[in-house]
Amino acid sequence: MIPYAIAAVLFFSLFTLESCETESREEIAMRDSLYKDSVRKADSIKAYQELVAARDIPPIADFPEIKYTLFKFTSQSARAVFFDSLKRVPNFSEKVLKLLNRKEYRFVVGSEEIVIPDVFYEDTRAYSVFPSYYPAAKDIHKLLMVTAHYQMMALYEWGVLVRVNAVNSGKEKTPSYPGKYSLIFRQLERHSSIDSSWIMKYYFNFSPEAGMAFHQFVMPGYPASHSCMRMFLEDAMHLYTWGKGAKVDSNKVRIPFSGTPVIVLDHYPFGLEFRPWMQISSNQSIHLKLPENPLKVDEPLIPIIQIPEEIRGALSNRQRYVIAEDSLRKLGVIREGVVLTPSINYNKLRRQKKAQELKEKMLQEKILQEQLENEELEKSNLDN
Repeated sequence: MIPYAIAAVLFFSLFTLESCETESREEIAMRDSLYKDSVRKADSIKAYQELVAARDIPPIADFPEIKYTLFKFTSQSARAVFFDSLKRVPNFSEKVLKLLNRKEYRFVVGSEEIVIPDVFYEDTRAYSVFPSYYPAAKDIHKLLMVTAHYQMMALYEWGVLVRVNAVNSGKEKTPSYPGKYSLIFRQLERHSSIDSSWIMKYYFNFSPEAGMAFHQFVMPGYPASHSCMRMFLEDAMHLYTWGKGAKVDSNKVRIPFSGTPVIVLDHYPFGLEFRPWMQISSNQSIHLKLPENPLKVDEPLIPIIQIPEEIRGALSNRQRYVIAEDSLRKLGVIREGVVLTPSINYNKLRRQKKAQELKEKMLQEKILQEQLENEELEKSNLDN
């Protein structure tokens, strides 16, 4: 298109030389208009090319249909024979099996049933339930989309799918709630408030109030966390460097939604007898409906019971948290009879208990020391 502008300039220059003596004012005006229009087109295309270069927009992936088969094993020996033969399949990949079954490979090989693709691709985007291109995100540098229903995460850059990861979201009594979040802060390692021996590697928080984060931890192949999104180690490592945390203002206060946007699309359908991703027949059988404007998705409804007591008073929109549980129950999201687990900082309780025990021990030692001193004093008085 840029050569078109150059050609237009040459054409109009020649035209002027040959007929300038006979041109009318109308013809001159038309020529100038055409010239300006050609330059404007060239400038807009150049600007677009510069924008693409600046954004470094990745190519859109395109994969053929890949069919999935659900294998069920009747015995350990049959399973062992199957996996032994599977390793001889061209381009066999443990990574693909982990992704499709949403669990660590050690759990895959011990499962009673697994999903197998008819083709193994190194590029795991081939197995995504998310579209390869998301037009509504074309002006967003980086965007995280999560479906709890299918336990999968998508990473988009300028609307182009660049990576898919498996996740294991929150269990039924501590679920992961749909809505708009953003990445806030990260830590290489963080100890769980439930049990300090639980180490969450490559931790990236996206809800400080509810303590929700992406991080590496055991991936059993179903929702098992306390509201967090568990990930495989390699995926958590990648997200740790790919994502951007919240920016701060001049007062060092975090600016809301200034980190990489995170959209949790849906709830996990607890109560089903099967895992939804185990029922997918091919990589083209699921077409997730994504928001028309991801940045205008509502914030999540998080029940206040799942916010630590010590910070409930500082919530910016406390009433929303207060009514959240009733709203979710009316919607059928929280099933009848399910009692949500309150957010308790067990590490804090353990520290308090340990401090109390230490205080009591010191008091006992003080009493014992005073008794010894009194006995020494009495003995000294008797000797005198």
